Amino acid sequence: MNVDRVDPQTGLFLVKKIGVSDTDARQARREVELGEATRLRRGVLTSVERWTSLDPAQKYLDRIRAVVETRKHDPVISHHSAAALWGIPLGRNWPVAVHVLARPASHARSKNGVLVHRTEFDWDEILEIDGVLVTSPARTLLDLARTAPFAVAVVALDHALNPDRADPQVLVYAEELSEMLGRAGSARGLARGQRALDFARPDAANPGESLSRVAIFELGFPDPDLQTRHRNPRGGWYFTDHEWRDFHLIGEFDGKAKYLKEEYLRGRTPGEVVYQEKVREDHLRAEGFTVVRWGWAELADRAMLRRILVGAGLPVIR
Repeated sequence: MNVDRVDPQTGLFLVKKIGVSDTDARQARREVELGEATRLRRGVLTSVERWTSLDPAQKYLDRIRAVVETRKHDPVISHHSAAALWGIPLGRNWPVAVHVLARPASHARSKNGVLVHRTEFDWDEILEIDGVLVTSPARTLLDLARTAPFAVAVVALDHALNPDRADPQVLVYAEELSEMLGRAGSARGLARGQRALDFARPDAANPGESLSRVAIFELGFPDPDLQTRHRNPRGGWYFTDHEWRDFHLIGEFDGKAKYLKEEYLRGRTPGEVVYQEKVREDHLRAEGFTVVRWGWAELADRAMLRRILVGAGLPVIR
């Protein structure tokens, strides 16, 4: 792929970009046929080498950019796609379709990987990120709360409400969102949105913990306390993911990232992290707690999570 024609910021090759010759365009299409380039959308390509190096979130951002670059008019990116642009997580998987807003009277239709939401919006709810029009964080969260699956909305809300996790431009407060929801011009999704807002918490540490809490609730177990503090006999404090003090039970969500990603390793080896987790667990057990653990597999198969919690003595109350 002609590197001179690739956008240095996005890594995308735009066939209809000013300065791209017919020869460049034919060569790019030839590279798709040869398996050297990937077509994200008609007229938008990127190299296979670059595409395979991206994680799912980055690939979804590419798809959003591809839609923006090929629409006749600047689209307003919304819902799941706006969350991606703001760095708001939605769980484990990103969608494929790109979400955009359109006025109710618009003739725009959902097709070709673009999901159109025809609804009213104020321009003061629209901001710009690197030249892309996008719903504000608060508007994005409310759109998700009113339309997305409950678990997806909770993951997004938990992140944005947590001052230790959310970027300052994303951080919101529950009162602010409830007030905005109350002013919504349409009653559609209000009850659904309020349910997600009422369930959201500002102290969930990551999407896995948020999804765990949703699963725990929907399985009928008591609501856990989050990030409960325990003194470390060696100095400092431990914080538990989920805790039921009345039942002397601690539940920990363990994703692979804890043992693989540098942001969690913080200079330690995976082996050191495993050993420190064992010492931590020994200290918590010494306080009289049972400690159980689960991961993504148990969240995908809730019967497994139910067996873990019931086996640890946690009652089903709903």
